[in-house]
Amino acid sequence: MSSIETASPLHERLLAATGDRTYRKVGEMTSTHPETVRRYLQGQSPSVEFVTALCSALSISGQWLLTGEGPMRAADAKQHALSQADPGELLKAIAGTLDDLGDRLDRLELFVQSLEVRVRGKAQLMTTAQESLAPETEAGEGDGSGPAAERTHADGRARRIGEAIAKRPSQAAG
Repeated sequence: MSSIETASPLHERLLAATGDRTYRKVGEMTSTHPETVRRYLQGQSPSVEFVTALCSALSISGQWLLTGEGPMRAADAKQHALSQADPGELLKAIAGTLDDLGDRLDRLELFVQSLEVRVRGKAQLMTTAQESLAPETEAGEGDGSGPAAERTHADGRARRIGEAIAKRPSQAAG
């Protein structure tokens, strides 16, 4: 292309985004061969991969590069969107986000409650198992080691966890 005047708006934005960088430099930034960069900047339609890589490398807004709408810098897009948004739309979006967070919190509370029930059940099973193994443990190997001692230690730990959970006020009532 002989001049920028005959370039498409997309190519004008490509040139504005790349500034005075060489084809080689833009190629390094986008993992594109410098000759391909030259063709793109002189009028050939760029690949999606090149546009994506360029936007990422230069922190350029893809919307701006492709359509010319919005701010050039991706960092300015949020502020631009907020300045263009209707207050009612913003409040509706905030309300929707709060509803979603409330739903997530409810699901999380149910999950924690189900875990508590499972741990209590395991602790009760472990306590029952420990009571039934008590004579076996007393008559065990005598040196305080081995499988029987390990079971007793694990059973005690599970029982303590179960007791701690049982003492905790129930969340279901609130």
